[in-house]
Amino acid sequence: MSNNEQDIRETTSVYFNYIIRHDVAPITVDELDARTLDEFNLQVSLAFTDEAEIVKERVRYLVPYILQNIDWQQYENPLEAWQLRYYYQRDRFLMKTGLSWERFMDHEPMQAAIEKLGLKPEPVFEFILFLSYYYRLRSDLRYSCMEQLNFLISELDSNDSASVQMDVKVGGKHFKISNSGFLRKMFHAVDRSQINTGTFVHDFDQGLSRDKVRALDYYIVKTLLDYLPTDKSLRRGGRFSQAERNFGLSVLSLCGRLPDIDREGECSAENNATFDKLMRDFNGTPIPFAMELFL
Repeated sequence: MSNNEQDIRETTSVYFNYIIRHDVAPITVDELDARTLDEFNLQVSLAFTDEAEIVKERVRYLVPYILQNIDWQQYENPLEAWQLRYYYQRDRFLMKTGLSWERFMDHEPMQAAIEKLGLKPEPVFEFILFLSYYYRLRSDLRYSCMEQLNFLISELDSNDSASVQMDVKVGGKHFKISNSGFLRKMFHAVDRSQINTGTFVHDFDQGLSRDKVRALDYYIVKTLLDYLPTDKSLRRGGRFSQAERNFGLSVLSLCGRLPDIDREGECSAENNATFDKLMRDFNGTPIPFAMELFL
């Protein structure tokens, strides 16, 4: 593991999960306390010097999302730019997510939605990149220890007459256990309370992979729509405006979650059903802070 990889793991250790607030109502950069924003910008200037203004512009929409989800009383340290530590790894984020500024700018429905919503492309792209990396690549299709155990036991129960065999590798040697009755009893006897305290048991401990990916789709789209400084009055009866729907569908398209053969159709009113169903299926589902999943 490289030093950079080690740094990332240490920065986002379990400790930071303990200082995450779960009682926040989303606010946008326009609603953020001016003094907090000024202090944050000062720290960015100290951390990035030559490119400070570029960084400030790119992370503008991210600032309230990062700041308000952390309990600064428990953190017990002055506001610093560590929250943007990920920015030092930006090239790595681009490589891992497959996102690119060029493709983002060439995505016509996305750019049309951004313009309609009165947003700026640079900070929108940075927010999508941030969420795509933290939500998807550190959680995508990752099964917890508990989930794997439950899946194994359900398979054993559904095939109670099938023979069971275990191949255990210790060093370079293999030990095969063929006593089906013993193996079934052994897995059923596992103390689940001990597994529940494991580090890697997290929010995504239920459901199949497809449901997990759709939940991540919802987290990304809903977080963006909650925190981006858009005119929420455009919504009618609590329903998202067409521009917001087009934007959400464009995010899914950009992240490879929709077919890329007909962007104009997939990211427009023609595909409202996809957006509305996603919002409806996960309506009211608590959305974990993205960095909380980065274990």
